[in-house]
Amino acid sequence: MTEVDERFAAARDGNRAAFSDWMGRVERPIRLSLQPFARAVDVEGVVQETLMRMWIFATDAESGRDLTGDNASLRFAIGMARNLARNEARRNRREQYLPHDELPDVPVDPDPPPDPGLRQAIVDCLKRLARRPREALEARLRMHDDHDRVIARSLSMTLNTFLQNVVRARQQLARCLERRGVPLRELLS
Repeated sequence: MTEVDERFAAARDGNRAAFSDWMGRVERPIRLSLQPFARAVDVEGVVQETLMRMWIFATDAESGRDLTGDNASLRFAIGMARNLARNEARRNRREQYLPHDELPDVPVDPDPPPDPGLRQAIVDCLKRLARRPREALEARLRMHDDHDRVIARSLSMTLNTFLQNVVRARQQLARCLERRGVPLRELLS
């Protein structure tokens, strides 16, 4: 059993922290698997929906379904994300942009070694974010175990405004890091 699957198994036993850790490890491979759909769907929405459905799957003791094989939880999540993207593309009548390829084998890399300058660049860029997007992103990082609705309410934002601010914060952070010479493409691949 892989480390990712061990965390997902712990989440199935009710460990919320394990699910949070699992999400942190699989979000990037899920997002990368959706690159072919980027022109046709809202990838951020698909990723969030996939993670929410995986939480429901993990906490549904009555389902009786077990995932087997190496990186089974990741492969299942990627398949779910791609199906959600296909359905959204069909609904939006934009499926002509989608390639008809098979599900890719997405490896799960171990954590890369820490970069001492990267942390400082991130901290500096976080300070430069617009106020509301920075508040939304910091609240999400601080309250990572809480549902987005709870976090939004704590900031006196609607859920939609909160999610938009998180997306804006990520975009502003990415632009700032790129200006500081942080090779985001290398970090995300």
